[in-house]
Amino acid sequence: MPADNELSAILNRRNEINDAIDGGTTVQPRYVKTSVYTEFTEFSRKEIKEYENKFKMYNESGSGTISLAELKAMMEKLQAPQTHLGLKAMIKEVDEDDDGAISSESS
Repeated sequence: MPADNELSAILNRRNEINDAIDGGTTVQPRYVKTSVYTEFTEFSRKEIKEYENKFKMYNESGSGTISLAELKAMMEKLQAPQTHLGLKAMIKEVDEDDDGAISSESS
């Protein structure tokens, strides 16, 4: 099964890292590039581009994340204002890296 193989590979990598650290070796992080087009196969390329453009439109600071203030402004523009707690709950629902903002990878 592909999922079993993938999980085994991840666990093996983790064991190798732990063994190396235990042995005093410095382990460099490994980054894997992913494509939104392959990660979200349920959306067409056109739909993903539309979502990216909307994200950029509401990311007024250009930081690559939508902050609480930007989300508040967005919801007001959409004529659906939210309470502070409501906005925080919206962010928490999609904030995978716990930075208190919505990143394009989180959304």
